Amino acid sequence: MAKKKKLTFSNNNILNCIIYAVIGILLIVLKAGSLGILMTAVGALLIIMGLMDIFNQKDLTKGIIQLALGAGIIICGWLVADIVLLVLGIVLIVKGAMELFKNFKKGFVANLSSIVLLVIGILLVIAKWALMDVMCIVAGVIFIINAVLILLGKK
Repeated sequence: MAKKKKLTFSNNNILNCIIYAVIGILLIVLKAGSLGILMTAVGALLIIMGLMDIFNQKDLTKGIIQLALGAGIIICGWLVADIVLLVLGIVLIVKGAMELFKNFKKGFVANLSSIVLLVIGILLVIAKWALMDVMCIVAGVIFIINAVLILLGKK
C-alpha cells in the first residue's frame, strides 16, 4: 500500500502561492496593461537595488548599471517592447513563408507549423495588442495553476 504524502504549508510555499496567484489574476484582468505595471515594478526594483549598492558602498559600478537599467526600463520600456514585437513579427513572417515554400508539396500537415508562424507573425505586426492580450490571459492561467500546484506541494 502506498504511503500518503502529508500536505505541509511553509511560509515560503504560501508566499510563492500568493505571488503566483496575484500575478496570474493581474495578467488575466489587466491583460497587456499588466505588462506596464510589471515593467515599472522591475525598473523601480532595479533603481532601488542600484541605490542600495551605491549608498552601502558595496559596488559603485554595479549600482550605476542597475540605476541606468531601471531608468531605461521605466522611460523607454514600451518603445523597446514595440520595436522588439515588430521585429519578431517580421522574422516570424519571413521564417514561416520560407518554410511554407520549402515544404509546399508535402501537404497541409507538414505546413501547419509554417502557417502558425505566419499567422502569429502577421498578428504581431498588425494587431500586436490583441495578441498580447491573449498571451497574457494564457500566462495568467498558467500562473494560477502554478499557484495551486505550489500550494498542494506538487511544485
